[in-house]
Amino acid sequence: MIKFMDAKIGGAAAFLLCLMLIVPNQAQALDNFLIGARAAGMAGANVACVNDTTAQYYNPAAFGFMSQDRELDTDPGNFAWDTNVGVGYRIHENLGKLLDDLSKIDITELGTNDIQNEADLQNLTKAAEFISRLDDSGNAITFDANAGTAMRINNFAIGARGMTQISARVTNIDTTNLGLEVNMAALNADIIAVTLTGDDGLTSLFTASQQAQLAAAGFSVAAIQQMDYAARQAGISTEAAELQKAVDLLGNVAAATSGATGNIENNTTSATLEGFGMYEIPVSYGYALNENISVGGNLKIMNGRVYGTQLVVFQKDSGDIISEADNNYKETTTFGVDLGAMAKLGKFNLGIVGRNLNSPEFDGPTVNGTIFNDVSLDPQVTAGIAFMPWNGMTLECDYDITKNETALPGYDTQNIAVGAEWIFIRILSFRAGMYKNTAESDIGWVYTAGLGVNMPWVRLELAGAMSSDTSDFDGDDIPEETRVTAQLSMAF
Repeated sequence: MIKFMDAKIGGAAAFLLCLMLIVPNQAQALDNFLIGARAAGMAGANVACVNDTTAQYYNPAAFGFMSQDRELDTDPGNFAWDTNVGVGYRIHENLGKLLDDLSKIDITELGTNDIQNEADLQNLTKAAEFISRLDDSGNAITFDANAGTAMRINNFAIGARGMTQISARVTNIDTTNLGLEVNMAALNADIIAVTLTGDDGLTSLFTASQQAQLAAAGFSVAAIQQMDYAARQAGISTEAAELQKAVDLLGNVAAATSGATGNIENNTTSATLEGFGMYEIPVSYGYALNENISVGGNLKIMNGRVYGTQLVVFQKDSGDIISEADNNYKETTTFGVDLGAMAKLGKFNLGIVGRNLNSPEFDGPTVNGTIFNDVSLDPQVTAGIAFMPWNGMTLECDYDITKNETALPGYDTQNIAVGAEWIFIRILSFRAGMYKNTAESDIGWVYTAGLGVNMPWVRLELAGAMSSDTSDFDGDDIPEETRVTAQLSMAF
């Protein structure tokens, strides 16, 4: 019989999901962001057609055209103000499905009713594998957010923006201290008594050494054979490392006999918390060399915090997590340089922008003797081409020339984005687009859509993004990537 002490294991999946939503991991360089609702509705393809203060991000060269050219600039005057906010997430690899599958197994019921049937035995083996795979490096969630405001007067602009990207993953699973009370004799008897449909009487999944490990833990030969067949029927992974972690977890059930050891309070399942948040004040200027070519740049004051905390999951509640993550950081103030260029060739615009060209660096903290890495914002370069076949219609394609590191170690982005905008009698703006990360294969195309309402001197814009790939969670399919952006603009 299996009993989960204080019901803490029964809520592990929900707790880990909450942890992953609020806990950052290491960031080497900020990923590309969807800044502003117009660009977000067009999948971020705005390097060659940006027409508002988000040019501070997409291409400051556009400011050179704004004071002399109404083709790009929809603002009715030479003064403009914008404020915008955006949030989004990505679910990587198998994390969503693992948490969903784990949530479907009511292990506390196994403790109440013992191992009574084939489904119970399969659930025991599946739970072991699901828990053991949570710390795979590819299983993670990434969350990012940005908010900012800016004011433009003719060719000049000044703004303020905050950007953060965090990722979270379990970095170590303690399979020994499971918080179980186990009577091995009763557990063996329950397992052996289960009638398995089509049982072949073989032990072909567990290796000889794994069978010996389980036997040393207290499982009988007959119980091991039963678990082996149930695991095969449940589709347990045959990959060596994954199977071994599942066997470790099953084997360590015996360590909790009668509650003498294995107390959940001693469980060392842990996550390493690292992250980066940045606030910047960019001052921008664009200069049109002639009617066809403009250049521009940003000089940015940048304040960045590098966070670092090592957390034992089952010894902290969510309040402790937030407190420790917020208190353990090192703050650095530096500056950054962005440069851009834009060319108008009839109905075509060409644009290129380089961000953080001076590679600003931010120092990492030392927490309880652990040294966390510094963060360097490596240069990012994006190019785009826009086609405007008639007034009010814009088509653009952008491509990241550089690979951009993200908050998830080892995970890069290099997006190709295609977007379109149609302005209907200057009142409504309809936008659509799609982008794909060509540097990774875990998430496919992400589709975007947006709507702008243009009133005298005021514009209200909304945009959303949703991936074609989905992940299971709580019985529902949810997009592996989702984003929402809103913007309010005024011009005189």
